[in-house]
Amino acid sequence: MRKTLRLGGLMAAALLAGCGTTSTITQLSPRTQTRNAEGLYPVEIEFRSSMQALKKETLKPYLQVGENNYPMRRTPRMEHRWETLLPVPASTNRADYRVKVDFEYNAIPAPKPDSVLSAPYLLQIREK
Repeated sequence: MRKTLRLGGLMAAALLAGCGTTSTITQLSPRTQTRNAEGLYPVEIEFRSSMQALKKETLKPYLQVGENNYPMRRTPRMEHRWETLLPVPASTNRADYRVKVDFEYNAIPAPKPDSVLSAPYLLQIREK
């Protein structure tokens, strides 16, 4: 009886700790781009997670630029990739941003929200 309780406690602790799951955000777009007339620059990321309980249909990645958030959309024909256009005013030659991915994962008694935040990124704009 005592061993069963000990094993049950260890299994519960492992579940609460997330079993060593990892989620990574990889920036795929160039860090330097040539200025364009529209002032919009493509940003593409790859999001991967080893979390078994993650509900893929709830993934909502977006760029955080200061107080502004820019939603990302799935890259066509790519399973783990997301893209958006980042506006950079003509008056500046750089944009600092982060990527945040919100999602839900299966839990008992109901799914729970979670998120992953990337390291800071810098997009530099060079003149033609």
